[in-house]
Amino acid sequence: MTETVQESDSPEKTFAIAFELARRNPDASLYYLHGDLGAGKTLFTKGIASFHGTDEGQVTSPTFALVQRHSGGNRVLYHIDLYRIEDERELSELGIEELEEEGAVVVVEWAEKLGRRLREDAIDVALEAVSENQRRITIRCP
Repeated sequence: MTETVQESDSPEKTFAIAFELARRNPDASLYYLHGDLGAGKTLFTKGIASFHGTDEGQVTSPTFALVQRHSGGNRVLYHIDLYRIEDERELSELGIEELEEEGAVVVVEWAEKLGRRLREDAIDVALEAVSENQRRITIRCP
């Protein structure tokens, strides 16, 4: 597993880091995003979605829907937000494994809530708010 750390000083830079990550890994299907509220997880998802041809304006935080499906690009993208998930039963009801088997790109915010379901073949991204505009982005690729 390789690890890189990048710094971002703007939303545009965070978006560009995500876009470039997806460009360098075009066949990647699974991204795990970690970070506190407001760290930039949804913005990072927009960058990944944009690379795959999804209108980033359609990508919003799916906190209440839990799963959003985006099509219209070169691959279907599922944006999953586990913030409100509290137990294993709720995870089972989401059917994440089935989405992964579809060949779609699956981006999971609050991925640490997957527990034992975490997969080693995912690209793991930790976003840390260093200050109001500064982000430290740690990317681990299998």
